[in-house]
Amino acid sequence: MSKDNFPENKKLTVIFRMEPGSLGPDGIQYISEFCDFAQTQLQACSDAYLIWVIAPRLDKNLPELEFQLVNKKLTSPKAGQYLSFFGESLDSFEEQLEDNLEAIINQFFGR
Repeated sequence: MSKDNFPENKKLTVIFRMEPGSLGPDGIQYISEFCDFAQTQLQACSDAYLIWVIAPRLDKNLPELEFQLVNKKLTSPKAGQYLSFFGESLDSFEEQLEDNLEAIINQFFGR
């Protein structure tokens, strides 16, 4: 099933809140622009069943990683069940996200 015909109400929304400090000591200056860039990069190469939301993590009370399905929060075990339907584990998904974000940071800063 392609991105064009995968039902919106069945897509997993992945919300990742990026710490400004991950971008270095001046990260707060770049965080909004970086989040827009990262979201575009991740969405462009992601599977049809995912929607990415990359946002600055300015409120430490909010989790770094959150999953939603039809605007309802999913626990990590439930998100893991969803991913397993597509042959992916939550652990490998999170590792891949970290690797991708590291590459996107390097791309953003032209390294």
